[in-house]
Amino acid sequence: MIKSKKMIEQEIKRILVIQLRQMGDVLLTTPALRALRKKFPDAQIAFLVDKPFEPLLRHNPDLSMVLVRDPEEKFEPIKTIQSVREFKPGLVIDYLANPRTALLTALSGAKITLSYANKPRSLFYKLKVFPAGEYVAEEKLSLLKPLGIEAGDLALVFRYPASADENVALLLKENRIDNNFLVALDMFHKRPSRQWPISYFMEIADRLTEKFNARVVITCLPENRIRAEHAVSRARHKHIIFSQLDLFELAALIHRAKLFIGGDAGPKHIAVSQNTPSFTILGPSGNQWTPRSALHETAYLELDCRPCGEHQCPKPEILCQTRLTPDMVWERLSEFIKRQI
Repeated sequence: MIKSKKMIEQEIKRILVIQLRQMGDVLLTTPALRALRKKFPDAQIAFLVDKPFEPLLRHNPDLSMVLVRDPEEKFEPIKTIQSVREFKPGLVIDYLANPRTALLTALSGAKITLSYANKPRSLFYKLKVFPAGEYVAEEKLSLLKPLGIEAGDLALVFRYPASADENVALLLKENRIDNNFLVALDMFHKRPSRQWPISYFMEIADRLTEKFNARVVITCLPENRIRAEHAVSRARHKHIIFSQLDLFELAALIHRAKLFIGGDAGPKHIAVSQNTPSFTILGPSGNQWTPRSALHETAYLELDCRPCGEHQCPKPEILCQTRLTPDMVWERLSEFIKRQI
């Protein structure tokens, strides 16, 4: 028997949301969490996430708890299933719907399971929805329609402790950087197809210093420190590298910045969550990953082969990256900056 929305609402006391893997995917789920909390104010709402991205949700006001999956842990599948079953969800919302999460959903014991109708494993869920919307956060929110949630605020949420901001303030002071025109630049991507040439990023950093008197702080993971140092050594101006920041500190830095620049990766979504103007080099990514807002601008080439989801470009040259020159980007970026200041 197909349950009515009223019957579903009466049964929902414990909700589990599943979104593993990437930073952006997790942050883009936070508007749906806010909508769930508003609809079910007394429910216990848990979120299952991979360990590296748990900080993104640690201080989320709409969650009751965070369940952490550690991919490196011995017997991880058994421990994850155990933690899900101990939570005893009545409703599971699976935003990934891959073989792992479909199995977790099936073993959760939940009477109501919900996922996308356009996923290969949709048959394994009792409720399924075709996503709608121009922005991924809007698509995720649209999945909640069977629960009586038609729309909601699309603002992303990432809260960090005051200690993170204090640490960043100290780092900026040590490097004699003020907030007059602080630019956070995140220029590395683990997918080769999404990597704009580093030399192009450095040309933009130099022009920001020359034209707008900006102080550019390059953020990167520790493993990219040497690459960043090599790039900075060839720049016309001195740019500072912060490779030691945790996720809280990264958010605090981006919050302080007047502008964030980077590829289509997780830090771009942190900028959105902090209401920091952002400029993204999309490369092969689609426009659905950027909110429709005057605060957030993108640059990309109109090519027949984009957007695409390839990790490695099948063509000898990554045309959407290499042919998007610094001059092209600068023209769009400088106009964007003038509108913001």
